[in-house]
Amino acid sequence: MLRFLLIIICFYSLNLNAQQNKFSLTGKTSNIEDGTYLFLRDLVTGKFIDSTKVENNNFTMNTKLEESMVYSMLFTKDKKNFKELWIEGSKMTLDASNTNFSDAVVDGSKSQDLSKKIRSEVHANIVDLPQDTIKKREINFIKKYPNSLVSAYFLHGNRRMTHQEIKELYLTLSTDVRDSALGQKIANFLEKDMPGIGEKYKDFQVPNKKGELQKISDLTGKLTLIQFWSSTCEGSLKMNTTLKKVYDKYHSQGLNIISISKDNSKTNWINEINEDNLSWSQLSNLEGWEGEVFKAYGISSTPSNILIDKNGIIISKNLMSNELENKINQNLN
Repeated sequence: MLRFLLIIICFYSLNLNAQQNKFSLTGKTSNIEDGTYLFLRDLVTGKFIDSTKVENNNFTMNTKLEESMVYSMLFTKDKKNFKELWIEGSKMTLDASNTNFSDAVVDGSKSQDLSKKIRSEVHANIVDLPQDTIKKREINFIKKYPNSLVSAYFLHGNRRMTHQEIKELYLTLSTDVRDSALGQKIANFLEKDMPGIGEKYKDFQVPNKKGELQKISDLTGKLTLIQFWSSTCEGSLKMNTTLKKVYDKYHSQGLNIISISKDNSKTNWINEINEDNLSWSQLSNLEGWEGEVFKAYGISSTPSNILIDKNGIIISKNLMSNELENKINQNLN
């Protein structure tokens, strides 16, 4: 009898989980041709979740999610129309009938509702505020919403928090969030022994533009900025403009820059170097996020950087704009 009850309970639990992860999306679009397919992809794992066809600027999608919460993107094959979605096991709607697809109004997901607070509250006026202020906002958000995947989003690849701060905040997240694909990525990141501020940088041999292996240590010995970037990252390209000005101003005073790209395409990488007229050392394994340097330093977003002194000690991380020049000027004088 007990065995029978356990089987019933197990079956009920599995069925309940399936019901909880049952997802649907009903949408309205504008100016999308009949027969155009929309694809839904998990942005964390890269897996395709589902697809549907647009007819008379309407579409429906019904599927079962592998997880209770998923950070995803809905897009057309040509990527001219796309929208990031925080989907859950629920009935959701998307209305782009009077807006651009990327500005569509989405309802039915608590995580999606919370994501709206990223721009309106957490990252409001981000350009004009100190990094510490933004960090405090992110930390307060995570503590307030530990059951949301959006909180994990703030932790993954965060460039303002220390390794220890990320670890402590990760432990405050709910079990569902920690068990998600995004939560597991953070857990894997936390397990790595990555060099922090005050520690010696890790040395590697990485191919240069000619394909020749170049040791990072052969390019250091003075104040050096190691910049992590990508030719397909808009933020990286904007940062290149800043770096050119900084390099021209401080190179003669003892500043060196080493750029390490996450590109997979050598053609794209070389073309962008030439187009931006970057004159400092350029290295890449051409292995994307799987490049050994990116993995060793826990780099999961670009642009990122570390600043090391003449003795190879990391003195700062992820410096941007004015903070970057101030830190360089401070350490050269």
